[in-house]
Amino acid sequence: MSFLSTAVRDVLEEGQFCSVATATPLGPHCTPLVFAMSGGRLWLTTSRGSVKARAWRTDSSVAGLVRSGDLAVAFTGEVRTYDLLDSATWGATVAGAPVIAKASLRFSRKNARFFAGYAVDARQVPLAWTPAGRVLVGVDIERTALLDERGVSEGRARWGGETISHPTFKASKKRGDPFTALPPDIAVALGRSGDASLALAGPHGPTVLAVKWLADEHALYAALPAEALSLADVGPDAFVALTIDRTSTWRARDMVGSMIQGEASLFTLADLGVGRKSAGALAAGIDPDAGALVRITPTRFVWWRGWTSGSATVG
Repeated sequence: MSFLSTAVRDVLEEGQFCSVATATPLGPHCTPLVFAMSGGRLWLTTSRGSVKARAWRTDSSVAGLVRSGDLAVAFTGEVRTYDLLDSATWGATVAGAPVIAKASLRFSRKNARFFAGYAVDARQVPLAWTPAGRVLVGVDIERTALLDERGVSEGRARWGGETISHPTFKASKKRGDPFTALPPDIAVALGRSGDASLALAGPHGPTVLAVKWLADEHALYAALPAEALSLADVGPDAFVALTIDRTSTWRARDMVGSMIQGEASLFTLADLGVGRKSAGALAAGIDPDAGALVRITPTRFVWWRGWTSGSATVG
């Protein structure tokens, strides 16, 4: 991590969850995972049969977002998986045994309270959530951007992207409630606004950004600083995944969340002509510092509550 600034390192060390995104045929797939930093790498685990594990067998690229207080770090990189049931990884596992052992110890110590939660709920924990069903993943971070409420504090040059905005904006009034496909108890738990992670599919893979979101009677929106949105290098439309999560401090069974995949229209307020005033008012109501608005048309919902999960296709 020698190229990382002190501020970026602090966020990566202090953050509790990482929103991890991979590219799939359905667009970005982004969910929160616990993690730890060790030996200059970010380490996490995922279920052997998860979407991420399957995707990484053919494409090792990854993007993520870690929050700590008012700051966040967006990053991209490459993964290497270590699976005791996959002979293709055995050579790397043996060669990297000391590093892996140190990383596993660091991961266990940092996330000890979640392991305590697993112990309390041992009889209910599915095999995929136990060590026997997990794959260890090491992430080599290649690019980082330090984000604050006003935009990008560090990392602009490494990304070099821009946002192509729709030239006009008109609020959606014809569609129904964007959360209709969600089970009612999940929708109630998530609420109608808050903080979220937005993964956008770009020309070089996904980018995950910190956003604030709002679901009104007719549409789903995300708002963020225009400078931050430019890191994704996309527009005026993009495939996205909005990840909303209500975490627990120690018990996985109490976590509730949803990943909303879909198509998004991008609007930067400075580039709008017709509809700039209404877009600005809407964005300011979501995030007073926002200079960009993203309108998401959901095509698929994935949700979870504790150990259970489900999905639904829209339309």
